[in-house]
Amino acid sequence: MLKKKPHVIVEVERMKHPYTGLYYFCLQLSRALYDFHRHEMDFTFFKYPGVYFPGDLPAVNRKQWDKIFLYKDWRYDIWHGTWQLTKYVPKGKIKFIYTIHDLNFLYTDKPELKKKRLLQQIQERIDRADMITVISDYVRRDVEQHLDTHGKPVRVIYNGVEVKRFPEFDAPRYRPERPFLFTVGTVLYKKHFHVLPRLLPGTDFELIIAGIHPDKEYLEQIRAEARKFGVENRVILTGPVSDEEKYWYMSRAEAFLFPSISEGFGMPPVEAMRLGKPVFLSTHTSLPEVGGHVAYYFQNFEPEHMRKVLLHGLEDYQKNNRKEEIIRWSNQFTWKNAARNYVAAYFDVLNGKLNITAPKAIPAKTDRRITAIIPTKNEEKNIADAIKSVQWADEILVVDSISDDRTVEIARKMGARVIQRQFDDFSSQKNFAIEQAKHDWIFVLDADERVPEELRDEILQILHSTDKHTAYWIKRINFVGKHRIRFSGWQNDKCIRLFHRDFARYNGHYVHEEIKNNGKTGFLKKPMFHYTYKSFEQFENKLDFYARLRAREWFEQGRKYRAWRQFIKSVYRFFKHYILHLGFLDGRLGWRLARHYSKATWKRYGYLKAMEKKHGR
Repeated sequence: MLKKKPHVIVEVERMKHPYTGLYYFCLQLSRALYDFHRHEMDFTFFKYPGVYFPGDLPAVNRKQWDKIFLYKDWRYDIWHGTWQLTKYVPKGKIKFIYTIHDLNFLYTDKPELKKKRLLQQIQERIDRADMITVISDYVRRDVEQHLDTHGKPVRVIYNGVEVKRFPEFDAPRYRPERPFLFTVGTVLYKKHFHVLPRLLPGTDFELIIAGIHPDKEYLEQIRAEARKFGVENRVILTGPVSDEEKYWYMSRAEAFLFPSISEGFGMPPVEAMRLGKPVFLSTHTSLPEVGGHVAYYFQNFEPEHMRKVLLHGLEDYQKNNRKEEIIRWSNQFTWKNAARNYVAAYFDVLNGKLNITAPKAIPAKTDRRITAIIPTKNEEKNIADAIKSVQWADEILVVDSISDDRTVEIARKMGARVIQRQFDDFSSQKNFAIEQAKHDWIFVLDADERVPEELRDEILQILHSTDKHTAYWIKRINFVGKHRIRFSGWQNDKCIRLFHRDFARYNGHYVHEEIKNNGKTGFLKKPMFHYTYKSFEQFENKLDFYARLRAREWFEQGRKYRAWRQFIKSVYRFFKHYILHLGFLDGRLGWRLARHYSKATWKRYGYLKAMEKKHGR
């Protein structure tokens, strides 16, 4: 008999090392999973015996033999390994989700044989995993470059950050005598803290470096650097600090510094940003992802350049009052968002094989405000009209794929909140955007779509009703140039664009992505307008882009090129659009559409063939 709720066991064994990033990752993720999702899943946390763990969370202690024979299949549906070198990999048919934080050991001076051995250990866990999760897009790229994922899904789930506040605390072990700069982390070479003393000459600042000291030689390197620049009396190495002390230093510092050259995510900078502090980062690994456009960056570690970046950054921060903008950016990284994404991953891995009793309707008292999301890439000609058509939304969020035209500038001038993110695929981009939204109700609008007044009124009426649907189909009326397409397969065009994010996500497809709704889906009566392409040249370029993405998806899934399939599928695609979907009733327009679709199908297989040749498969 199937269970009513899936039973998930989450490994938190690395909490045996307190005051580390993994310790806080395990602690905060466990808290958020249990607090926000225990109505959907039964959670058990697999911990090291004798280590602090919240008493209200269900937990089991690991046994010595678990490293050798970890077989829990009869008790749990999913095992979540939360560290890339975990020793606890389940046997049997239990689903296994595997989290990789970084491959930073590849960029150290470790012997090549040891690096190869560590990669092999991670590869063995990937081979067993049903899904891989990573904590930044940088880590995803690193994993896909150095390891074979066998086409398994690799999902980016950003860490959350919780800042514990102690406004009444005023008793740090070391109290600075002058304005100070602050950093915190495990004091190792990869954090690159030794470059920070060179910021102090010509200033009145103290530098406070907090964190545990596992490498005494590196500690001496920092002190030697301070002596070199004549600032040894202004560089303070506190050792580990309590949460109260960390808040005291971070909230009073003039700036937070984090020149690390090896980060999978980087929680401390986000903690500082949550307090509205100016943050100065290196450009290495994941830090530009975390700091975004609100951080300041050391492009290199030359003393003169670093001092210039610091002084100009502090001046910009004060002159332009950046505090609120920095806080808003940091608010995308919450443990509530992270837990929601992990639970979505759990459900996706289960793939409906269990009788999941997740809620099927929205509580009557839910927040009925809405965020309109507009994904963009070089849409300066469309973005203004798109934003105008959703100005009725409580928030307009533009997620931009690093446009090199005026898209971002126009969007910001019109009051939209803009987040830039490197494009990987359509599902990832839109799921990322959903997590950044301030409100639970989401309306997704492409930049070439418009919402007429009738549809706007229907959406607002739905939001303020007691309707129990969690997502809605919306019809689209499509145009190429000035010509409306009435047939050719577009006559029944519809998509889910209005939904509650607790129930819906995009399905992971690289292109032609669709919403997967875990609730009840309704239909709206009024359509939206879709001004697809200004010309057939633009249409063909878009189909070519889609063809490349679909070929990449096929390749990663292990699909093989077959010449006969390329021919048959291309011919059938023309026949389907022109004959079966009545494209001939669209006249010459229908003929050209069918021809372009057939050509795009041919290209998909051509790109797949090229990938196989390139990678030797």
